[in-house]
Amino acid sequence: MKIETNILQYLPIIKNIQIFHWLHDDELQKMLLISSIIHYEKGEKIITQGEVGDSLFAVVNGNVEVSVKDKTKKDIAISEIHKTEIFGESAIFLATKRTASVICSSDTIVMKINRKNLIFYFKTYPHAGNKLLMLIILNLLNKLKHANEDLVLEKQSDLDLTYVDNLIHEFISDSDLPSE
Repeated sequence: MKIETNILQYLPIIKNIQIFHWLHDDELQKMLLISSIIHYEKGEKIITQGEVGDSLFAVVNGNVEVSVKDKTKKDIAISEIHKTEIFGESAIFLATKRTASVICSSDTIVMKINRKNLIFYFKTYPHAGNKLLMLIILNLLNKLKHANEDLVLEKQSDLDLTYVDNLIHEFISDSDLPSE
């Protein structure tokens, strides 16, 4: 991990990040000044499941993998986050443990903004802050929508498995064998 010192060079790049799309250059520049730009190498962990966090991250370049631990403590990949996407934004609203780990699947550059600095930005630049807050909320709602869709697919898959289980039971059941 390496923290970038010349952060203003990233101004043209962060314009493409989803939540910053509607901010003007001067608003983006002020956002950069309260942020950190961090370089990670492939395989480095950015967020650890179970740790309390207070920052959101935007992928400036590269890709990260989101994983959760199953009951046996094995990491299960649940999604990939790409350039211009954000993660960890719920930590801005809730001081709770992280629900997933995030690991770099390539050399990655992220923009990190902590809760304290983001609240300062919202209060100091209310017009830009409202736009940004609305986009963060819309992003969270979009993630919730996709999670709900995944749950529906999972539920349908469970129903399909019940049918398959019943069919297999019919084939292997001894009770239906003809008597001799």
